[in-house]
Amino acid sequence: MPKPEIEFKPATSFPETITPDLSTHKLSADPDTGDNTVLLTHKPGSTWGHPVCTHEYWEEVYIIEGRLFDETLKQWFEAGSYCCRPPGMLHGPFRADDLVGCREICWLRYPREDEAVAHS
Repeated sequence: MPKPEIEFKPATSFPETITPDLSTHKLSADPDTGDNTVLLTHKPGSTWGHPVCTHEYWEEVYIIEGRLFDETLKQWFEAGSYCCRPPGMLHGPFRADDLVGCREICWLRYPREDEAVAHS
């Protein structure tokens, strides 16, 4: 079953999961493939991805508001920044800006059986 058809509505009206440092709104999901689109809001000063992150899925991230600091790269990434990470790529850890946090939209896609994944 593909992701559902959804007309415009507030992203914050979708189901929300809240932890002390993060709120997550799952915007859409394909139950057959596991593919997801999620809105993540990292609280100011929150950290994640320790010691580093890696996934078995493709991850695309677009920062909507705020910024995050990549502890490995020693670099800030601000609103308007985008990344695309293949399965197995090491990344992070991260820290959200101490004053404004970081809001991002993430697209998660699991590789298909016939899809070869190459990454550095």
